[in-house]
Amino acid sequence: MKKFFSLLFLGTVFAFPAESAAPKHVFMALWDGCEDACQGFLDALNAQNIPVELTVRDVGKDSDKIPALVDEIKQSKPDLLATWGTLLTLKLVGTQKDAFSSDYVTSVPTVFMVVSHPVESGLVPALSAQGRNITGVSHLASVSEQLQAARQFYLFDRMGIIFDPMEANAESAVRQVKEYASLMNFDVIERKLPMDKNKRPDASKIPALVAELAEQKAGLIYLPPDAFMNAHRDALTRSAFEAGIPVFSASEGAVAHGQALFAYVHRYYTVGLLAGQKAVRILQDGVPAYDIPIETPNRGVFVVNMTAARQLEIYPPLNFIQAMEPVDIPENQ
Repeated sequence: MKKFFSLLFLGTVFAFPAESAAPKHVFMALWDGCEDACQGFLDALNAQNIPVELTVRDVGKDSDKIPALVDEIKQSKPDLLATWGTLLTLKLVGTQKDAFSSDYVTSVPTVFMVVSHPVESGLVPALSAQGRNITGVSHLASVSEQLQAARQFYLFDRMGIIFDPMEANAESAVRQVKEYASLMNFDVIERKLPMDKNKRPDASKIPALVAELAEQKAGLIYLPPDAFMNAHRDALTRSAFEAGIPVFSASEGAVAHGQALFAYVHRYYTVGLLAGQKAVRILQDGVPAYDIPIETPNRGVFVVNMTAARQLEIYPPLNFIQAMEPVDIPENQ
């Protein structure tokens, strides 16, 4: 019998039926719906002859729902936990220091996808021999790769960065950008988001901070791996666009679904597919998650928003045309 799945909503159980063997229970926790990485993961499972019962929960960007999710996972005791994103993964399984804490899921093999910095975030101490029953796939090209790619695409002397100072991934990326800036001969203008009265990042300040970067003659704005800034990427990219400053993103979402000009990334679908293949090794072959190295896909790709390119009048170099992946292509082109 050919296996199948249907993508439904929160709380739905998916089944990949098979004629023999008891199904493995996979619990998938999503941050904001089933996008390309989730689809790649499902396709990897669907390509194998494994009977799988798949429970999907989507918190819809609401971190207040996560504690109940932890309880449900503990009670259901799945054979595998699949997670999407740094914040959700850390809230579910904790950092390496939380490996024995009852506040987190610690006894279920876990495969993550779209985690920016597994080591720097404290999730694992290393990418191989990681010491926890966790493996997965990071979606980011290294900061050095991103900066070299940005320089090939667009010449700039000053890079502006707005980030949430409470975000570990963002702090790490900004630190690395500043280290490479001196080697690559460009200046960095950083702006930390101020906190509101509730001591949370104040998204309403983003346009004013973009205006400050414009006054400081920033030639390019970098959107780092920052959960808060990516949640408010429209405010950033819109303000930057109005100021005539292109945005270079660490991930593809701001390019594909916003006005960021370009990104050098590993596509989410490829990330999910590779994560799904790791899940298959655990479910079908019985390989412990801690024996499967954490990795990124082998090749990065330029994703370019062609509508933004046209409006900013900044077009990809001719030698990029065949290798890049254009998105948001104007209808009259």
